[in-house]
Amino acid sequence: MARGWESKDVESQQSLVNPGPGKRLRGEMSSTDRDKIHRRELLLLDRARLANELNTARNERLRLQIAAELKFIDRQLAQLTAEA
Repeated sequence: MARGWESKDVESQQSLVNPGPGKRLRGEMSSTDRDKIHRRELLLLDRARLANELNTARNERLRLQIAAELKFIDRQLAQLTAEA
């Protein structure tokens, strides 16, 4: 009995993720909204990676380059936020 209940639960979770052709969930995001969220997440990951590299970098030229990249990412994040 428990296995049947679990399979029904998994099936209902999958139908929430992939409702099937022609079915839309209430409150589903548009593709442009999903793209913006995805882009923001990627920028935040890049920013975290660069911040870590900046903390470990010893070469001053490399530190300046990483700092410039961080500023560029911050500008892109601000632009995405302004568009929302």
